[in-house]
Amino acid sequence: MQNLYPLFAGNRILKKEMLWAVRDRSFVQAELEYREYGDGMISGCGIRVEGNRIIVEPGIIKYGGFIYFLPGEESIEYCPSERETVLKMYLGKDAASPDYVCYHMNLALESGDALDADGFEVCRYKLQEGAVLRAVHKNFGDMETEYDTLNYIHALWGGVGGRALAPAITRRFAREILGTEGCRTEDVMFAYFCLDRTGTVSMDILTDYLARKNGRCLPEMADNQTVFREMCTALERMGKTEAAEYRGNGGRRRIIVE
Repeated sequence: MQNLYPLFAGNRILKKEMLWAVRDRSFVQAELEYREYGDGMISGCGIRVEGNRIIVEPGIIKYGGFIYFLPGEESIEYCPSERETVLKMYLGKDAASPDYVCYHMNLALESGDALDADGFEVCRYKLQEGAVLRAVHKNFGDMETEYDTLNYIHALWGGVGGRALAPAITRRFAREILGTEGCRTEDVMFAYFCLDRTGTVSMDILTDYLARKNGRCLPEMADNQTVFREMCTALERMGKTEAAEYRGNGGRRRIIVE
């Protein structure tokens, strides 16, 4: 076993073995780093809205065992719809060329939540005519608001051992934990852990924390919506110090009294 490091200098011949070394180092490193992750977005891939376009920021995606790099922003135009609209990312491979294999990705807005092969959800929304689509949430519960708000809860993210929730969700959860009156030392430690990560939080870690906090275990295959609502329950148990929770239904305010 050996590792070759090409010396890019004048009057040196770049041999095929050197090119292979560059190829292997760039691809193998990523494959090793994310070997234990499930399929989905892994890092980056932030979502924002500018004008009439939804923008997906650069990031790393694992799908079908291959690591995709999104080096630049990708965007797609959206329009109002009373029906639920899902932003999906499609990935594929083109091996027609004898010189290379092209791994490609593209975005599509589709009605409903039926996923085709090689496609997964990035976010969803239900936009009313004349309303403005927003990606900034007022508080944690607002992430579940039904109308005019980007929803990341059902997005496919990969974490250690399988799927995970979007980092935007776990980081907002962590910040609101730190703002509660009933926050304990173990809650602070968990919140710091979530905020310190550049990518996703393992679903096993998150559900174990929620089980200890809420006093009930989640089903092993609980969907993202169920996990999110358990997170809302955990915040309610700790007691909010700021604005009351938003819990879906178009942003209807729910006041928690203890």
